[in-house]
Amino acid sequence: MLTRVPDGDTDSDSSTGAARAKRLMRAPLAANEVRLAEFLATLPCVVYELTADFAVQLISPNSAELIGIQCGTLQGKRVLWDERLFAEDRCRLLARFAQIQPGEIASEQHRIIDDQGLPVWVAHRFQKLGRSSGDCIRGFIAPIAKEARAKALDSTVISHFIHKIGNHFQLINLLIGSLKRSGASTSEIEGLQDTVDRAVEFTRAFSHYGQLPVYLNVDLGEVLRTVFQAMVPHFGEKGVSYRSTGTESLQGAVLRGDPFLLDLALNAVVQNALDACPQGGEVLLGASRECAGRQLRSIARIYITDNGSGMDSEVLAKAATPFFTSKPERSGIGLSMAVRIFENHGGLLDISSQRGSGTRVEILLPLAEAPARIDQESL
Repeated sequence: MLTRVPDGDTDSDSSTGAARAKRLMRAPLAANEVRLAEFLATLPCVVYELTADFAVQLISPNSAELIGIQCGTLQGKRVLWDERLFAEDRCRLLARFAQIQPGEIASEQHRIIDDQGLPVWVAHRFQKLGRSSGDCIRGFIAPIAKEARAKALDSTVISHFIHKIGNHFQLINLLIGSLKRSGASTSEIEGLQDTVDRAVEFTRAFSHYGQLPVYLNVDLGEVLRTVFQAMVPHFGEKGVSYRSTGTESLQGAVLRGDPFLLDLALNAVVQNALDACPQGGEVLLGASRECAGRQLRSIARIYITDNGSGMDSEVLAKAATPFFTSKPERSGIGLSMAVRIFENHGGLLDISSQRGSGTRVEILLPLAEAPARIDQESL
């Protein structure tokens, strides 16, 4: 809500001419503020103003509608930056705030965590204003549609892909040259076949990483059941047990999403958990359906826990980075693909792990507001 500190007016001077003049002057100003608030509420962006220490001094009343945060929880506080940003986004944004000069305008794209705990990608434009009372920052925040965000692909990811796939084909060329110079042996042929298979699989994985979702009405509980049903033979083959709790709460839970990509993302997380477990280990699947935020919208919370070796802080920090892997035989794109897919569905993937204590992956996904027809042919 747009608010400002009123001028002082005590009971002791309320009968004076000066006090009456103040009230008359403030009446039309209050009406103007109401009209300003009504106007700002119609804009396709959230307008705010910060004090020098980043406390929200003013914010337009459409923040709940556009970025899922009630404006009353932000007024006069730093929580928009201290609690509503991912650590990496916060560091980058506060650094930009500190760098810009009075009058300079800057722009960023980042995530804001809404009242449900889900990420909202936003385009953020802000300007530092120099005033006699001290610098302040005024900005505009507009949500980015998930369809538009899904089309965005970081150029560094593309360059890493080209480098990785180039390594595969370089090895293929070396093997072919070896085969030409000498009689082909079984091991060389098998090595060539393995390299080709890995290059094809890597290319396929990257195509899934960049694939745009087709948004259908999907039963999330059924997708989850199908993923684990397909993995049962692999659990048995490795001698790892599997149990679930609360998954029945997601049966019939409708998600607006792409069943094929959701299957890929969940499968990648489960496969990672299975790979981390030694023989005799265990993977636990938990799920719940919750209402969160002041608007009480339904969300699905899914967690997959293993009792494997876990990760230290250095590996954990890079775990979801495209092409990072601690296993040379893997492409390093599975978990980053899962992160991207869940984000393209308006969701979030969070990893917690400790060396020697296993790993827990938690997934949050927004559910449809009301029951809808399930596109059965897509499952």
